[in-house]
Amino acid sequence: MPEQVGQAVARERLRARLVELRRLSGLSPDAVTSRTHWSLSKLNRIETGAVTVQPLDAQALLQIYGIDDPGEVANLTDLAITARRRQWWSGFQLEPEVRDFVAYESTASRITTYQALHIPDLMQTEAYARTALTAAAGKKPDDPAVQGALELLQRRQTEVAARRPEIQAVLDGAVLERRVGGSRVMRAQLDRLVEVIGEGLMRIVVVPLRHGLIPGPGGGFELLGFPGVEDPDVVFVESPVRNLLVRDKDVIAGYHDAADTLIDSGLTRDAAIREIRRVRNDL
Repeated sequence: MPEQVGQAVARERLRARLVELRRLSGLSPDAVTSRTHWSLSKLNRIETGAVTVQPLDAQALLQIYGIDDPGEVANLTDLAITARRRQWWSGFQLEPEVRDFVAYESTASRITTYQALHIPDLMQTEAYARTALTAAAGKKPDDPAVQGALELLQRRQTEVAARRPEIQAVLDGAVLERRVGGSRVMRAQLDRLVEVIGEGLMRIVVVPLRHGLIPGPGGGFELLGFPGVEDPDVVFVESPVRNLLVRDKDVIAGYHDAADTLIDSGLTRDAAIREIRRVRNDL
C-alpha cells in the first residue's frame, strides 16, 4: 500500500470499494451470495461496515467481481489486513460506536470539538476527568468502570499529542463556570486551558454566556477530518442515552456549518485567556 492509513480509514475504504465494485459488476446481493455460499446477512454486514472483512473474503469478492488487476487486489488485501490489525485500544472493553470513534480519532489530521457540558476530553486534567467520569457513570471514583474510562481518555490524550493534528476546541461559557470537582480542581483545569493556548498546542475558542444563544447543536460533538482526499469526515456525537458516529455527508455538512458559526461567535487567543482568567478569579 503506497500510504499508511489507520484501521478505521482502511476499513471504510475497503467497504466502500467493495460496494462500488459489486454495483459496477451488475451483480445483485443474491447473485453474490449464491456464488460465495454466504448468507445474505453476511454480505450486508460487510457492505455496511458492521464487520471487519477477512482478507480471504475480500479476495473472493474481487474474483467474483472480475477484478484481476494485481495492484488493486494487493491494495484491497492490504486494506483488509490493516483493518484487522490489533491496535492499542483493542485491550479496552468498548461499545462499537466508541471503538470506531477512537480508531478514527487515532489517525485524524483535523479535530474540531465542541462542548456545552464539560471541558473537551483532549484537554482535561486527571482530577477533572476523574470527577466528570464518576458523575457520568453514577459510580464511585475507584470503580473499575471509572478507572477504565479514565485510562482510555488519558491514552487518547497521549496518542493525539504525539501526532499533533490540527485541533480546534470550542467551549460554551457554561463549561468554564461549572465547578466540576470543586474550586481547586476547577482552577487547575482552567490553568491548563491557558497553558494550552499559550503553547499553541490547539486553538481554543470560548463562547461566553453573555453572547447569548448561538445557533448550533445543544450537546457535544467531535468532528474528524483525514489527510486522504477520498476519506470523508466523520462526527462523533455524545449523548447520555447513546453515543453516535455519523458518516452521512449531508448531516456532517451541518456540523461543519455549526462549528463555523460557533467559532465565529467566540473569543480566541488573548481574549479567550482573559475570559478564562476572569472565571478563575471568581472561584
